[in-house]
Amino acid sequence: MLKNYLKIAWRNIMGNKLHAFIHVTGLAVAFSICIPLFLVAYFHLSFDSFHEEKSQLFRTSRFTNRVQGPEVSSQMPLPAATALVAEIPEIEAAVTVNSGMLENIAYGNKNLERLVTRTEPDFFDLFTFHILKGDRGTVLSGIHDIALSESTAHAIFGDTDPIGEELKIGKPGEEQIYSVSAVVKDAPKNSSIRFDAVARIESLNGYTENKNNWASNASNVFIKIVKNTDLRIVEDKLIPFVEKYYPEQLAQLKSEHPAAMETRELLNISLTNIENIHFSGERSAPKTLIYAIMALGAFILLIACFNFVNLNMAQSFKRSRELGVRKTLGAFKGQLFLQLWGEAFLLYFFGFSIGMVVAYRLLPSFSAQFGGGLDIAVLFHPTFLAILASVFIGVTLIAGGYPALKMANFRLVEILKGNVSTKKPGALRNTLLIGQFAISSLLICVSWIAGQQLDFLREIPIGFDKEQVVSIPVGHQEDGRKVLARMRNELADNSDVVSIAGAGGNLGRGRDRTTSTSIVGLDYDQKQISAYRLLGDFGYLKTLRIPILKGRDFDPAFGTDITNAVIVTESFARAMGEPDPVGKYLDGEEGNQIIGMVPDFNAYSPSEKTLPILIDLSADEAINYIFLKVNTDNPQLAMEQLASVWEKVAPKSLFNASFLDENLQAWYEVEQTMTRIFGLASGIAILLSCLGLFAISLLVIELRTKEIGIRKVMGASVRGIVRMISIHFLKLVFISLVIAVPLAWYAMQNWIEGYENRIAINPLTFVWVGFLVALIAVLTVSFHAIKAALANPVKSLRTE
Repeated sequence: MLKNYLKIAWRNIMGNKLHAFIHVTGLAVAFSICIPLFLVAYFHLSFDSFHEEKSQLFRTSRFTNRVQGPEVSSQMPLPAATALVAEIPEIEAAVTVNSGMLENIAYGNKNLERLVTRTEPDFFDLFTFHILKGDRGTVLSGIHDIALSESTAHAIFGDTDPIGEELKIGKPGEEQIYSVSAVVKDAPKNSSIRFDAVARIESLNGYTENKNNWASNASNVFIKIVKNTDLRIVEDKLIPFVEKYYPEQLAQLKSEHPAAMETRELLNISLTNIENIHFSGERSAPKTLIYAIMALGAFILLIACFNFVNLNMAQSFKRSRELGVRKTLGAFKGQLFLQLWGEAFLLYFFGFSIGMVVAYRLLPSFSAQFGGGLDIAVLFHPTFLAILASVFIGVTLIAGGYPALKMANFRLVEILKGNVSTKKPGALRNTLLIGQFAISSLLICVSWIAGQQLDFLREIPIGFDKEQVVSIPVGHQEDGRKVLARMRNELADNSDVVSIAGAGGNLGRGRDRTTSTSIVGLDYDQKQISAYRLLGDFGYLKTLRIPILKGRDFDPAFGTDITNAVIVTESFARAMGEPDPVGKYLDGEEGNQIIGMVPDFNAYSPSEKTLPILIDLSADEAINYIFLKVNTDNPQLAMEQLASVWEKVAPKSLFNASFLDENLQAWYEVEQTMTRIFGLASGIAILLSCLGLFAISLLVIELRTKEIGIRKVMGASVRGIVRMISIHFLKLVFISLVIAVPLAWYAMQNWIEGYENRIAINPLTFVWVGFLVALIAVLTVSFHAIKAALANPVKSLRTE
């Protein structure tokens, strides 16, 4: 019997190839996109969930209510971890974690650049990182002990046991010797804490000077609370903790905000559970974006399922006479159900299988777009399998079972006559079509407005010249200041090089994929000023074409410029309350003196809250990047020439140069991703909706063939018939727009509110979206409508 059902199902599928093609194509496209989208969401939502005691682990963050606006930072002072354990009994343990930057690891003739994280001995007790070699209890017992990740240990030592071997870490002339005490399994890709090697916090540069300094904030602090402790108890006890250890800063903030009554309104330490850290960092993946990606996958799958159910039901009711004959010959409800469900099952299975294959091929592209970590094996997790099975069974049951049950309840005579209309004909069909176009319209609106916001951000003046500026990372095997001096000597006579300057950090993100942010707090006339701090060198402003408004630029003729001279932006001067800040001192007479003022410019993304900027030279700090302003009509040739010079001046460092305008694209990654993903989703959604509308309009017109023939005989024009059919579907599109537009406006208004610089949503956007969707619907329906209107009415009436 089952074989017979499958055979009949296959024959019916082959007898309706157009509808079968629409079914399979729609489902395959939907699954090929929604599966990678679901995997992206799962990857991001699973961050740090592998830690065994994750419910007890929290990261601390500081809230400071400064004059220029509230500031939240996860950077804490070095003594904080010890003080938290001593002051609050509910905190079982605390560790300081300084992820630092890439550092050079040397062993014999091997040199590798790896991320060295510095922390305290309890690190491996708090976090679930598996020790492969070495004793967990003594991993970091010595100040110069170091634990290597499995991949780093293999890169340095191969298959040799590394325990007890010595490594040199640091820049040439500043190396420290470490002893390998353990090998740790590589941190999972969904871990917020990254490392290639883990060393003691005491080996951090500047540790001795800052170990008791509550004003130096440069590390994260993680705490583990006692099991079953109410988090509110810990948070309440953090208030007297702040009052005890931050008295000077609190006094300063109270003078700036006399109306503030409570400590937590001025300065507060908050706790973020480790599973939420991934979404709480600066420029991290917003949780709303991840939920939006999940919603996109669900919407696309929903549209495909709507199509599948709609077309299957319409096709099944069209076969009413066939089903009536089967019922006459003794078929039971269950047999009719199995027959229709079997056809739906086969079509769904083909679409799902093709979609899985395509999704597997697309997975590397999605993984690269969203930072890696996607694994098709996740689909075989019991939760995913249960969801897929539920969708599979649910959709096929509705698509095949609903028509069968409906047919079974009709009178046999009516079925054989083909009269299977319900009291509200097409109600379910129309509802599903409205749902499809509402979702499609919503996605188009979101994509359009996200694109407008992205264009708006790109058009904001950044305040410096990014064109033809080359950025070269120095790396960790060379001294940046020496390389800069050699570079200036080599290119002194090169007319294509306008200027050269060094910098402590990059602007945007270059090919080394590294970004850094330095925020400092400064005092001036009893005012606290938070500012971005940029480390530059002579020629920094010239290279970026930033003009001097007051005072002067850094000049080698002034010996003090490398020790206590700074240049500030206009917003810094406004925060000081000084129209002309030149000559003023920050942090007292022994602090830094302002020698110049420049216009405001964006050192970081325009989408973020901006702070004033302070630029200094600080001869004691490393130059990590070299900027070159070039003047050439052939950028590729200029790069090749610079590469040959680089081999001479920095033979140990890889030439990894990029143009600054390329680097700044990193500022817009979130917006670009959102625009691209929603654009793709809206395109697929409207394609699937049109496929469904195309097939449904064909079925509706086939069912109304006799009516159309009679209308033509009675004198109806081709235009009138096309208008009659099109208006019916346009009404559905209009209803879908009435649903979609308010939802799109509300969602996007909330989204853009999170931007410092944002657009005002233009109502004409929704008008254009409505016009576009209506036009697409009319073009989709008009093919069948015109064909039916031009058909010979005599033939249609005879065949009916």
